Amino acid sequence: MGFLRRHFVIILALALILIAGKALYDPPDKISGSRRVVVGIAGPIQEAVVAVVDGVASLWNGYIALWNTEREAEDLRDINRRLSRQIADQSLIEQENARLRRLLGFTRRVPLQYSPARVIATNILSQFRSITINTGRADGLSGNPAVVTEAGVVGRVIELHDRSARVLLMIDSNSSIDGLVRRTGARGIIQGVSERDQLICQFAFSLRTEDVRAGDEIITSGLDQQFPAGLLLGRVVEVSRNDFGIFQEAKIEPAVDFSRLNEVLLVTGGGWRR
Repeated sequence: MGFLRRHFVIILALALILIAGKALYDPPDKISGSRRVVVGIAGPIQEAVVAVVDGVASLWNGYIALWNTEREAEDLRDINRRLSRQIADQSLIEQENARLRRLLGFTRRVPLQYSPARVIATNILSQFRSITINTGRADGLSGNPAVVTEAGVVGRVIELHDRSARVLLMIDSNSSIDGLVRRTGARGIIQGVSERDQLICQFAFSLRTEDVRAGDEIITSGLDQQFPAGLLLGRVVEVSRNDFGIFQEAKIEPAVDFSRLNEVLLVTGGGWRR
């Protein structure tokens, strides 16, 4: 009884709705006066219930549609992320292919014997400037071969391991390469500098009477028996001559960008040694 008292209004409304619903399907001449009264009372309630049900259904359908839209949006975001990764990977592949094509073009222009290698570590800002490559004794590497790219000289191998090798860069202060000015033939020694924040070299021991100017290209002479003749070392950016002494000095911007080394070539032969 307590349940009936608590839910009397709801039960009454449902009863009226059921009676009204049955009356809707009865012929008009069979509906009694009392039932007409019930229909008149229950009609608005039924309409309200139908409106509530329709509202709930509409809200539910809207929720389902929103949920489906959010899921589709997340699917689209996943597709976009995958496509972005694929585009980035494709871009890296295209860049690598372009670098390899340039290396191949260089080997055709300068027909020596080469062994390709990939840079696996760099150390260009410390006191000892070097890179590590993924080629070593197990790959047939021996001695201290010169290391180059299509842009110019990188350095030479100074330390060999089974599957790797360490390359001393030409910008290291311990490096020295016999070079000459392409324009005039003036000779000097390309040396690295000790300043860690400068990726430059100096053209030292060049007689002050020699014609050396800013913009001149410096190439290897081949006389040091380390590098083939004619490889680009860099360009003169500044020349300084003291009031006394027999030598002049020049700052050299290396031809190779050492911060972007990826693949290199080791000069393993070709009859260039004198």
